[in-house]
Amino acid sequence: MPAQIDLEKIRLLVVRTLEPLTGPAGGEAIFGPGGALDSLGLVSFLADLEFRIAEEFGREVVLASEAAMSRSRSPFRDVTALSQYIAELLAQ
Repeated sequence: MPAQIDLEKIRLLVVRTLEPLTGPAGGEAIFGPGGALDSLGLVSFLADLEFRIAEEFGREVVLASEAAMSRSRSPFRDVTALSQYIAELLAQ
């Protein structure tokens, strides 16, 4: 992963984007068992997050891609997994 991609910066962006939907005590889980969002909430969250990633990093990414959906473990399950997935996309 290139040095300019800061995982903590990505994590904070994910948390800040998620917080209006879940509240400040939303927790780590995003989608799936124990997750804060249903499928419609996830779509809205991902669209907002893609916009913020483009603003922050100057790169457009597609989070809900076939590659993401075909993974054995969803990158949308929690904040850590999603942050790592975004870092992978930005490093490409």
